[in-house]
Amino acid sequence: MVARIIKQKSSPYSALNIDRLRMGVKLQSPIYDAEGEKNILLLASGKKITQATIQNLKNRGIRNVRVHERDLSNLTLSPGESQSSGFTSSLRLRSQKLRKRSGGTSAPGQAADTERTNSPWQIQPQSFLHEVTPPAATAYSPELQQEYRKEFAVLTKVTDDIYRQVLGASRISLSQIRNVTDCSFSKMIQDMDLFVLEGITPVALGNFCRHGLQMSSLAMAIGTQLGLQREHLSQLCIGCLVHDTGMIKINSGGIQGHLPASPIDFLELKKHPAITYNLLCESNEFPMISRIVAYQIHERCDGSGYPRGQKQNQIHPFAKIAAVADEFLSLVSVAAANSEVHPYQAVEQLIYGASRGIFDSGAVRALLQSISLYPVGSVVELNQGQLATVIRTNRQQYDAPVVSIRKPDGTTQIFNLQNHPELHVIRAIPHAKLEMLSL
Repeated sequence: MVARIIKQKSSPYSALNIDRLRMGVKLQSPIYDAEGEKNILLLASGKKITQATIQNLKNRGIRNVRVHERDLSNLTLSPGESQSSGFTSSLRLRSQKLRKRSGGTSAPGQAADTERTNSPWQIQPQSFLHEVTPPAATAYSPELQQEYRKEFAVLTKVTDDIYRQVLGASRISLSQIRNVTDCSFSKMIQDMDLFVLEGITPVALGNFCRHGLQMSSLAMAIGTQLGLQREHLSQLCIGCLVHDTGMIKINSGGIQGHLPASPIDFLELKKHPAITYNLLCESNEFPMISRIVAYQIHERCDGSGYPRGQKQNQIHPFAKIAAVADEFLSLVSVAAANSEVHPYQAVEQLIYGASRGIFDSGAVRALLQSISLYPVGSVVELNQGQLATVIRTNRQQYDAPVVSIRKPDGTTQIFNLQNHPELHVIRAIPHAKLEMLSL
């Protein structure tokens, strides 16, 4: 096993079909022929991938190339993206940004249509979102809620087994991985809000298996709102599920969750994505996209992340979703130890991060569609003085969730704030304040 890992570290290249190469990308590293026994150089670093480049490779009988890991995510076409459409969309996006910088405007309908065209997130007929039961302004079924909690406990043990298999370089159980994804699909179809509620529960720091499971759940919910189909949601789920296997291999004594105590600890922390990637490459059972997601979860759109400080289109779209899910769950888990902090503040930080270009704005918007501006399960105060618990989301109107108001006689009444303009949330109640009010 050690020899195999060393071999992979010394040769960080992966095979890629030339039909999956994105045009317009300038190479950071050379690419080689993937089919010959000799390392035949095909294109040097600094060269740009064009239609002529791809056609020339095809004329030479080359169908697969070896691409360096630093170029892999940037060169690989996103799901549903063709070589011609990918380059055209990139040009349209650049021209749109240029118009905005120069003060140019478009007609409202035209601008909205352009934004949908440029967005990598589009709801298609095959999107899993169409299989999800539309949210209803009703309370949770106690029996179903108990079933979800038991299922999450079972899946946590399954995830622990998968981690052991990855770390032990043993044969990976595909049935166990399918068990996690299939259960997640089933629960989302039944009750998406309840599925999300279980997924955003704070996790004890250092419980990497549980964190990976819940993070994969939240990422799947976000991806569903963005229009991903089942296959892509499965790839996203698997990458999130096992992304922290490398954490178990590093010296994490000075690290709580993903919070290093010193610069030295941060250097140690930055090792774990590469370790995870190498571990996943030991098995052919993990899809390449899942490996990339696991490797790039801690990258940030502005280049402030790790391990490589990659930016924007250098980061796989699914990794951008995973980054938002991971950050939210990490924030609420850290906050759980401090009763003065509320999950709402975690949402605020992500919105602020999106405005600064740190996180993908589409993924953050889908997070709000999944959990509401006031996360499901939060206690809020309404403008007429009532305290209410957020039980369901309104997908587009994040600040008007469905709430359950407890009356003085002990009964509860459910209000969909979207249908009651006279009612609105004025603040989220921190846990410490809530405890004082209950005394």
